[in-house]
Amino acid sequence: MKRILIVSPVRGVFFPIYLVLGLLLLLVSISYFEYLLVQTGLPKEIGYALAVEISFLSLATSPVNVIVKELRTPPIEPEYEVIYVFGFPVYYRRIEMPTYTLLAFNVGGAIIPAFLSLTLLYLVSEKLLILVNVLVIVVISKLFSKVSKGVGVVMNPLIAPLFSVTVSYLLFFRDPILVPTSAYIGSVLGTLIGADLLNLRKILEARPQLISVGGMGTFDGIFMSGLLSIVLGQLLISL
Repeated sequence: MKRILIVSPVRGVFFPIYLVLGLLLLLVSISYFEYLLVQTGLPKEIGYALAVEISFLSLATSPVNVIVKELRTPPIEPEYEVIYVFGFPVYYRRIEMPTYTLLAFNVGGAIIPAFLSLTLLYLVSEKLLILVNVLVIVVISKLFSKVSKGVGVVMNPLIAPLFSVTVSYLLFFRDPILVPTSAYIGSVLGTLIGADLLNLRKILEARPQLISVGGMGTFDGIFMSGLLSIVLGQLLISL
C-alpha cells in the first residue's frame, strides 16, 4: 500500500484560482508566523526564515497526504443471489468483499500546523494554561462540528478562533503577549482533535475511500482557524 497519496485539493478551472489565492495567503501568513516565532524568543532573522519556509511548505504540500492506516469496513448491506432448483428459488449469500477506507493526514493542512503548534507549546513556559485552552476548543469544536456526507467535517471557520482568542485572553490577561500564541495552538490542536479526530467514527459510517484530515491544504479549517486566531489575537491585545 502506498504511504504517500497526491490528491489535488481542487480540480479543473478552480485550480488556478486556488493557486493565486494560495500565493496571496502565503504572503499574508509569513508576517503572522514570524510574529509567533519571535514571541517565543527566536531571533527575528531566524523567525522570518522559518515563517517563509512554513508558509511555502504549507502551500506546496497541500496535495500531499500521508496515509497512516487502512481501515476495514463492512459492506453496507448483505447481498444475495438466487438459483432455482426444480423451479423453487434458493437464496444464498454472496461472498462479501471487504471494503477499505484510507485514513490520511494532509501535510500542508494538518501536519505542518500541528507540528508548529507542538513546537510553540514546547518553547513557551505557560504550557498548562495553553493546554486548558486546547481542551476547551476540543469541546467547542466537537459541539459545533458536523459530518456532511460527501463533504466531510463542516464547521464555521470563525468558531474555533473566536473561542480560542477569548479563552486565551482570559487566561493571559496579565501577560497579553502570549494571547496570539495560545490562540493559535488552541485553534489548531483543538480543531484537529475535536472536529476531525473525534468525528472519525461518523465519517467512517459514510464509507468514503479516503479520509484526509486537513485535506483542503492551506484553505482547510485547521490551517485557517490557526491563522485567523493569530490575527484576532493581535487585534485584541492592540486595543
